[in-house]
Amino acid sequence: MSDFRYPYVIGWTGEAVAHRLVWRRGAQGEKLAYADSRPGDYAQGVLRLRQRGTRAGRPDFKTVNTRRQWRCMERALCQVCGRSAVDQESGRVWWLLSGSEGPGEGYTNAPPTCPACIPEAIAGCPHLRRHAAVCTVGAWLPFAVRADVFVPYVPPVRPVAINALVPFSDERSRLCVARELVVRLIDVQPASLKKPWCAGSR
Repeated sequence: MSDFRYPYVIGWTGEAVAHRLVWRRGAQGEKLAYADSRPGDYAQGVLRLRQRGTRAGRPDFKTVNTRRQWRCMERALCQVCGRSAVDQESGRVWWLLSGSEGPGEGYTNAPPTCPACIPEAIAGCPHLRRHAAVCTVGAWLPFAVRADVFVPYVPPVRPVAINALVPFSDERSRLCVARELVVRLIDVQPASLKKPWCAGSR
């Protein structure tokens, strides 16, 4: 039997949800919305992609589940196992970055990775095998989204930009459907996996 695990954050083909987008006028002008609005559709004022959390169908390594990715970012959970990535001694958060991202302050759409899962994450990603940087982070702040952007006043049949980086301060944030949360990393320090570490709770 294989020991391979499907990462917590990836999307599955059976999680797609059919939805209809509409334009609604608000205090700041036209804003993208779902025709059947529900509580929780928006985060940080941005409309999020609707997906199920069932992990049904087949794993799709080219996508992430928006809600699980967001949850990992907000709660400092490991993108592989879904457990806490907070170091219990220091309170810092373990993060696995590509060589182009860290160390130093910067931005990333990759959630944290706990020390127990870092070797597995590196082994499963050709890019990380060449450019991995193991770090701990002192703090992180929501900065932007990866999103599909639509033109206002036009029926949103298709977006004009796919997976664009849209800061929350950008006026386009009301014109998009967010797929991933991007955070700003603060106080990023190189780290070693040699120290003992105990996984936290979910």
